[in-house]
Amino acid sequence: MKIILLISIVLLFFGCGNANNVAKNPPLVNLVVQQDKYSLIFKHQFYSNFEIYDKNLAKFIVETNLSFNISNALSNNGVNDLNIVKGTVDFKIFDKINSKIINTGSISSSINTGSVSSLYSVDENNNFVKERIAKYLASKLYRKILLNTHTSEN
Repeated sequence: MKIILLISIVLLFFGCGNANNVAKNPPLVNLVVQQDKYSLIFKHQFYSNFEIYDKNLAKFIVETNLSFNISNALSNNGVNDLNIVKGTVDFKIFDKINSKIINTGSISSSINTGSVSSLYSVDENNNFVKERIAKYLASKLYRKILLNTHTSEN
C-alpha cells in the first residue's frame, strides 16, 4: 500500500505527460515605414505583437508603403451616399544576412462608412477608420511575415 501511495505522489509531482513545451521566438524584424501618422500607428501595432525586439539583431527587413483610397458608393435605397475606405500596404521582405528578397506583395482591407452631415464628423470618421485599417493591416502583415520567414528558414 505504501508503494502505491509513493508512486501516486511521485506521479502527482512529476506528471506522466510527455509535454514538449518548445517556445519558438518570433523572428526579429526591422520594419521600415513612412513617417506619417497612420504608418506610425501601423508600426506600433506591428511591434506590439512581438514580446522582445532588438533592432541591432534584426534578421529581416520589411519595407512597407501604406496608402488609403476613399471612394463613394450608393446605399440600398439610393438616398444616402456611403464611403468605402480601402487601405493597402505594399511590402518587401528582405533577408538581412543574405540580402535577398524573400517575398513581395500587398495586403488590403476596406471598410464601409455611413454618411455623416458635418465636415468635422466626416474628417473624424475617416481618421478613425484609417486608424482601424492600419491596425488590422499590421496584424495581417505580422502573420504573413511569420508564415514566410518560417517557411524560408526550413
